[in-house]
Amino acid sequence: MDKGTLNRKLEKTQERVAFGIRKHFFQLEVQILLALEDRGWSYEDLAKATGIRRQNIWRDLKNGGLHKASLDRVSRYAEALGLHAYYFLLNTKQEKEILPRLERALAYA
Repeated sequence: MDKGTLNRKLEKTQERVAFGIRKHFFQLEVQILLALEDRGWSYEDLAKATGIRRQNIWRDLKNGGLHKASLDRVSRYAEALGLHAYYFLLNTKQEKEILPRLERALAYA
């Protein structure tokens, strides 16, 4: 059975890790774009809310450059859009393990 090009590439550990990172950032970009759409916001609106230049937002979201954005910039996007910044930092497994512990800790704070 012939494996597809992507599957052959993903057999290599380094390629698999790089693909996972790109996929994660793509998912983040989609979340941000959906939040913009839900609010009826343009890049200009996001720029006003975050203090980030519209050109930087365009570069991050339109050209798939979110993986090059600083953590500060990504967290500012999340805050302005009402998204949880932890989503940008945790994978699904970590979220399931860590968030309940954080919620319990915050309940006692």
